[in-house]
Amino acid sequence: MRTALKVRKSKKGISGAVTALILVIASVIIALVVVGFAFGLFGAFAGKATVNQVGTGTINLSTDELCFELSSSGSTEITSVQLVGSTFTTTGSITINAGLNTISVDISGASTTFVPGDTYSFVVSLANGDTVTVEAQAVAS
Repeated sequence: MRTALKVRKSKKGISGAVTALILVIASVIIALVVVGFAFGLFGAFAGKATVNQVGTGTINLSTDELCFELSSSGSTEITSVQLVGSTFTTTGSITINAGLNTISVDISGASTTFVPGDTYSFVVSLANGDTVTVEAQAVAS
């Protein structure tokens, strides 16, 4: 005699619809996180360039040019350079890349008489909202 075995379907577990819903929600969350990082929407995690002066700059009195070196951890732009204690400010845009950057700025419009050997301070404003104080020594040639 044969006895038929009955196959029982278990009703335990998560249904297909619930599983699909969970996967859709997870996919949307992952997509939002990727977009957030890609466009820098997460301020705490978005890389903001750190910029510092390397050495002391020079003010070439014969060419009215301020030269200095900046080290940067990322790309940004210089939006203005202001002589501390003066109303002289340059405008324009100079791109700074990651690494060491040599910057030259025309300061012929400064009404200050620079004295050879003296050191002057300039505030460099960056597009990312930061400022860097740059020290430069006036040289005759």
